[in-house]
Amino acid sequence: MSKPSIRRTLSATLALALGLAACAGPATTAAPTTGDEKVTLTVWDYYGEATPLKPLIEGFQKENPNITIQYEALDWDTTLEKLNVVLTGGTPPDVVTADMTWLPKFAALGAFADLKTLSGGKLNGVAFDQAYTPGALEAITFNDKIVAALYDFDVYALYYRADLFKAKGLAVPKTWDELVAVAQKLAEGDKYLYQYQPDTFHGAQWIYENGGSLMNADNSAATFNSPEAVAAIQFYADLLLKDKVAIYWGTDEGDRMQGIKDGRIAMFSDGPYYMGILKSGAPEMAGQWAVAPHPTNNVPGSYLGGTGLVVPASSAHQAAAWKFIEYAMRAENQVGVYKNAGAAPALTAALDSTEVNVADPYFGDEKAFSVFLDTMKTAHHFPYVRQWADIDTAFTTAMQEIGLGTKSVQQALDDAVTASNDALKK
Repeated sequence: MSKPSIRRTLSATLALALGLAACAGPATTAAPTTGDEKVTLTVWDYYGEATPLKPLIEGFQKENPNITIQYEALDWDTTLEKLNVVLTGGTPPDVVTADMTWLPKFAALGAFADLKTLSGGKLNGVAFDQAYTPGALEAITFNDKIVAALYDFDVYALYYRADLFKAKGLAVPKTWDELVAVAQKLAEGDKYLYQYQPDTFHGAQWIYENGGSLMNADNSAATFNSPEAVAAIQFYADLLLKDKVAIYWGTDEGDRMQGIKDGRIAMFSDGPYYMGILKSGAPEMAGQWAVAPHPTNNVPGSYLGGTGLVVPASSAHQAAAWKFIEYAMRAENQVGVYKNAGAAPALTAALDSTEVNVADPYFGDEKAFSVFLDTMKTAHHFPYVRQWADIDTAFTTAMQEIGLGTKSVQQALDDAVTASNDALKK
């Protein structure tokens, strides 16, 4: 799908745009349209050619002849940039595919309509807390408002070369210590390594797995230099710098797929969408890869992201927009998220369906989606603070400094926490 395979941090330009939006204050909520008047809905969609949304338009318009969809295909970056612009003025779209990592900033700005109010608390007749897992519901809730309908979800599990594990008689690691032992037996010089990725998504996973957090309970201060967090990132860094069983993979290293194909990468952590990327990018490796829960230390944990369907608070057609979202969130239409985009549908009913939860021959006839669904139960969304872009940048910089050996773990995280807390005071 068109969402970035390696999730990107927001640029300084876009962060500035959000700052301007913050100065302008939250968007004004427009009065919803009635269900019968003729309206045109503008839909912004960043999925690209494999979109599961566009195929739904014809059926939706047949059921709702008073509603016309004006569909606009945008890429991930353009969608974000245009959202920043319409926050400060102009005509907003009515429905947007929004990356869940954008919600901390936009929700804090009051940019999206409360879907709980629009829906009466139900999604296609099912209460939100029954339609979604507890973790998913928490991720789309801000100040007791539901600010997005989670459409696909992203949590991290362990991708590993099952063929190499079998050839070397290795069991899938369940703990950090087991991961080191397995990685040492798997590695052969610069081949068959674990991928070290210097970003907030992967760093957060290790911190969560050690019982740490990114911020304190009221999101007033960063805490990713706590003893639990430092120990977690130190372990991650040691895989690379001390044990020599990991490979540094930043933006300069290019597409991960090259490292997968040439054998440098034999284990990595990523979300369900990468199953589709493997199938299309390395079809010749069918049967060689498998998916398992990522090894943990104290507790299981992963960042929780994905795509949400949102209604801008200044949309003039909120009732009609909610109709379209409900249509897209029908169980049979959620299956299209998997079939068209290769991603994991967020609706529990869709994930449990036989069309999605099937044995996958590419992954050794495993029901791989079940791994991600279990992971979702203990995943954490990023904190809902307006300054999240600054915190993300500071944390990512620290992970780069650590992986490149230019700063110690403690110093890099201390510096990043200082920068984050300075940003929170602005």
